Amino acid sequence: MAWEFITKPVRSVNAVSWEWEWRFTPEEGAKTASARTFASFRECVADARLHGFTGDPEPGESGTLFHRPESRFVWY
Repeated sequence: MAWEFITKPVRSVNAVSWEWEWRFTPEEGAKTASARTFASFRECVADARLHGFTGDPEPGESGTLFHRPESRFVWY
């Protein structure tokens, strides 16, 4: 089983912003993803907790400050 926290582009007419989404892949079964994106990593983790996430992730340089446009943080 793995939880992923990724950034993805959210486009509007004149801009692109990067927001967080969580994804859960169980050992067996279909992958689940958040119903929406989140402006911050903390908001994304809080929503993932409502869906069963129990880890204590710290993304470090994995995108919180968006040094890179797309970032991924995986928790096993």
